[in-house]
Amino acid sequence: MKLIKIEAHGFKSFADPISLKFDGGVIAIVGPNGSGKSNINDAIKW
Repeated sequence: MKLIKIEAHGFKSFADPISLKFDGGVIAIVGPNGSGKSNINDAIKW
């Protein structure tokens, strides 16, 4: 299985719709504290 895209709306800190595409082989999610990095991981697990 290969994850190619995540769409979220109303999930934790993502009140507005988001769409994240995973096109490459290695993906890094970076940002300041409180920007929702862990929530992306939670969306994948959910």
